Amino acid sequence: MPAPETEEALTRGLQAGYGGQIQFKTINRGGFLLKSSHLEKDGIVYHDEWINGGGQELVLVGDVQYTRLYAGGTVDKEILTELGLTEKIVIGELIRVILEQGNKTRLHQDCHPNINGSWKYTYEVLDIDSHLPVTFAKETITYKSQVVFVHDLLLCPVK
Repeated sequence: MPAPETEEALTRGLQAGYGGQIQFKTINRGGFLLKSSHLEKDGIVYHDEWINGGGQELVLVGDVQYTRLYAGGTVDKEILTELGLTEKIVIGELIRVILEQGNKTRLHQDCHPNINGSWKYTYEVLDIDSHLPVTFAKETITYKSQVVFVHDLLLCPVK
């Protein structure tokens, strides 16, 4: 598992992006147009690149490098419409949870915060392989007990 400084860097970078403290850019990566955010502050380097459905965060603290990969997204538009939702509303709920929960989620422990009205967020660690080390997890958002968002996540050092 990463040192607390590395976990803090992952959380700070993610929250800065979701909190609007980092300006997003569009970049070309091998012919794919991706969104990107970048933060260098207080001895950390945080970089995130994504396209609808997934992406990769990289963090550097001192000489320690970690990556967090994520893939998934919202359910089909038809399902959202039936529930009276849009992708923007669902992502807004994800942002709210990430900003509120901080380093309690997307790392190496389960996170099941209190239900927010009809919304429920869960982050479950499915496997930790200490030999590599790799953490595999799943975050899910439900609305009125219907799954509306899923991300599978991998967290591991980059050597």
